[in-house]
This record gives sequence, structure tokens and C-alpha cells, in this order.
Amino acid sequence: MKTDQLNSKSHNEIIPGKWARFVEGFRIFLSERLNAFSLGLTVFLILVAVFAPWIAPHPYDQVNPSYGMQPPSFEHLMGTDQAGRDILSRVLIGSRISLSIGLIAVIIGLFSGVLIGGFSGYFGGLIDEFVMRIVEIFMSVPGIVMALALVAVLGPSLPFIILALSIRRITQFARITRGAVLSVKQQDYVMACHGIGMSHIRIFFIHVLPNCAAPIIVLSSVMLGNVILTESTLSFLGMGIQEPTPSWGTMIAKGNEYLTFAPWVSVFPGLFLFLTMLAFNLLGDGLRDHLDPRGGNIV
Repeated sequence: MKTDQLNSKSHNEIIPGKWARFVEGFRIFLSERLNAFSLGLTVFLILVAVFAPWIAPHPYDQVNPSYGMQPPSFEHLMGTDQAGRDILSRVLIGSRISLSIGLIAVIIGLFSGVLIGGFSGYFGGLIDEFVMRIVEIFMSVPGIVMALALVAVLGPSLPFIILALSIRRITQFARITRGAVLSVKQQDYVMACHGIGMSHIRIFFIHVLPNCAAPIIVLSSVMLGNVILTESTLSFLGMGIQEPTPSWGTMIAKGNEYLTFAPWVSVFPGLFLFLTMLAFNLLGDGLRDHLDPRGGNIV
């Protein structure tokens, strides 16, 4: 009875201690103005994407040719495109689509790449050699070229676009995770776990993988912006999201021929794309510096 009370008291003391360290670390992270700005901008863009259907002033696919190419006004704050569709509404819905694609692709790459790279680095040997040779083959091909080739073969539908964007992320997460695991598995506490007869699965998931979280978290934030840019590039080249579904890349491409007399068609989706890339890249840099005081580029 007394032992159970001591264990319960010890557990209750550990949880607040961990929470206090997290709060203190978060406060230190936000003490840097650039970190606070990037986090605030990221949260703003995520909220815009989540509530886009409710804050969009007009239906994104409402066509009205008589109002085509209208400049920004009180009725259409960002103007209209060649079909008379409200650009603000299409930009807002496009943010929802771009962030959703980016998040799904990063999640697929995260879980698959971490497991592949983690097991490869932990067990080593022929498994490691085989996995790393495959990773190197995929990494030798530029990401946009690989995505274009896959979409051209499979077709520009949403599931295939996500698949094409995920494959590159899997190899990147695998490479980063393998390097982190190779370093962590040499630590004394891992050797002690082996010494007391702990199973490999328990050592990997409880003691090795959690201590590799820092570079994985940083890479995730950077990759999210990178995937959104790649998806916009595919749409810009006509191999991504197809009309009438709005995509920032498609909107920029459609407005290219009107830049001289209707620049708002391309400028506003381009501005949102720029802000998204800025937010996630600055957030990734801030997390890298905060989680790894030694600095260095892990991507």
C-alpha cells in the first residue's frame, strides 16, 4: 500500500516537472521575435484554411463573365479572374487544399520514413545497406522531376498527387532518422538496456526513437512548406489540381497572360504562397536553433 502511494506521488511529481520544462522551453522559444512572428503567421494561415468555407465571401466556383477582370473593390476585395470568380474566395479555399495536401503528404512521409530509416539505422548490416541504396537512388532524382514523372504516368488526380509528393518525403525522413538513430544507439543508456535483456522493439520505440524527435520535428515543419511549394509548381505546370478546384499554382499560371493589365489575378495567390513558405521556413529555422543549440543544417 505504501509502495503504491510512493509510486503515485513520484508519478504526479514527474508530470508537472515535464510540463513546467515544456512551458519554460516554449517561453524561451517565443522570446525570439522572429520565432513568435513565424508561429503567429503559421497559426493564422492554419485558421484561415480551417475556416475558409465560412469566411469566403462568395462561392469559389461561381462564374459571372460580365464581372470578369474586375479590379479590387469593396465587393471583391482581391478582384475577379477572367471568368468573373472572386479571387479572395478562391485563394481562401486554395489555402485549405494546399495545406491539406501538404499535411497528408508530410504525415505519410513522416510515419513511413521514420520507421524505414529508424529500423535501418538500428539493425544495420544488410538491411541498412539495402535500404540506403534505395534511398540514394530516389534522392538522386530532383523532387519536382520525380513528382512530374509520377503524375504524368498515374494522372493528375488528388490521391496520385499526394502519392507523388509523399515518396520524396519518405526518403528524406528515412535519411534523417537513420543518422539520428546511429548516433543515439551508441549511448550508454541504450547499451544498458541491452545489458538487462530488454527487447529490441521496446528499446527502439521507448528509448531510441523519442531521443531522435528534435531533427524529425524540424524537418516536418520545413517539409510542409516545401510540399506546398511543389504542389503549387505542379499546378502551375498544369499537372496538379485541375479546374474548377482552386490551387494557388493554377491561379498564378492562369493570371500570367494578364499581368500587364490585371496583375491582381496572379499577385494575390502568389502573395499567399510566399507568406506560407516564409512562415514554415522561419518556423523550421527557429525550431532547429531552439532544439539544437549547436545549429547546423539538418535538411
